[in-house]
Amino acid sequence: MTPSLFSHAPEPEPASSREPIADVEETCTVPRETEEAFRGFHEYPHLWWPSEFTEFGEGTHVEFEGGALVETSEEEESATRAAVQEIRPGALLELEWNPGTGSTSVSVTFTAEGTDTTVRIVHTGFDAVADGAGQRDESETLWRNVLQRYARFMGAR
Repeated sequence: MTPSLFSHAPEPEPASSREPIADVEETCTVPRETEEAFRGFHEYPHLWWPSEFTEFGEGTHVEFEGGALVETSEEEESATRAAVQEIRPGALLELEWNPGTGSTSVSVTFTAEGTDTTVRIVHTGFDAVADGAGQRDESETLWRNVLQRYARFMGAR
């Protein structure tokens, strides 16, 4: 005899007791209007992106090219860091972030605060990737450093 009246039904999965992995949220304020703040982030990362947060290190050229955030080494090797999902100049940059261990989502918003702009990065989706907690920790360090360098580049004190 089968233990279930409906023997073809699979046993239910046990409920997961794992805590969800928190999103990463980082912000900075730059002394620029939203359009200029956006251009500084989108058009000039090669001038401010920290080399210690690139695949190839010192001398890496980081740029948005062909709908992606791409790193190019001095030896012309390249690595795609993220795919651009949505772009609204002066307002929003949505990325599918994929460092090779699974995709997560990054949203960069630009909000006017008088004549300044607040730039906010929200990185989500760590529950869906391998070693999500480790990736979250790495991403928190990455975005904190990226925004510090970007803010300095844009003239923030």
